[in-house]
Amino acid sequence: AVVSTQSGHYGRGGNKKTPNFNDQEQIITSCSEMIAQINIVMGHVKKVLSGEAPSDKELGRQLMEVVQSIPNLDGDTITNMLNSHMQDLLAVEYLTYLTRQQLAISARINQIL
Repeated sequence: AVVSTQSGHYGRGGNKKTPNFNDQEQIITSCSEMIAQINIVMGHVKKVLSGEAPSDKELGRQLMEVVQSIPNLDGDTITNMLNSHMQDLLAVEYLTYLTRQQLAISARINQIL
């Protein structure tokens, strides 16, 4: 779970998935998969701490690398970043729509002339 989280593999079977931020369902699915991966890692750590599973120094190092690579952001900061990103995407989508409409109007004008 640690290696797949570090390398960006979110799906089962090693399939690398990139989230589609145009679809809220994709974000929810990606977050759910990440939470499932975190729960697997937490379960393993609890087993090691309780002595039910043997410790592995390499896995411990990988866990530390993952934990240290995560930026320390509070919930409000993450929410603001997500909202800003979504607004940017909506603006791009709107501009794409306007461009398509302008091209359609231009094509009609050219047909008339």
